[in-house]
Amino acid sequence: MSHIPSDVSTNAFTYFKEYKDNEQSLTYPSERLVETVSASVTVLDGMMAEVAHTYSVEEKITAAIKNTVDFGWIQSSGCSFHHQEIVDGIVRSVTRISVPLWCK
Repeated sequence: MSHIPSDVSTNAFTYFKEYKDNEQSLTYPSERLVETVSASVTVLDGMMAEVAHTYSVEEKITAAIKNTVDFGWIQSSGCSFHHQEIVDGIVRSVTRISVPLWCK
């Protein structure tokens, strides 16, 4: 692992967690997934100050993320059958991780 491949820019952390020098055994997220999660967190951060004290915080943020962030690449990359489940999983993960962190 002394040489870092050129395609690990967004995956450097995962790359350094490999436990074998001569083969890739971990799953690396795509650049689009990293961009989508980042855009989702940006939407969440932009609205938390005004919704953190209200009811249904997660539902409000979920709706805003789904209306703002472009998830079309998931369906167009061959995941049309599971598109909605993948989108829901991404949004749920972002909200369930980021909302408690924001409130600390």
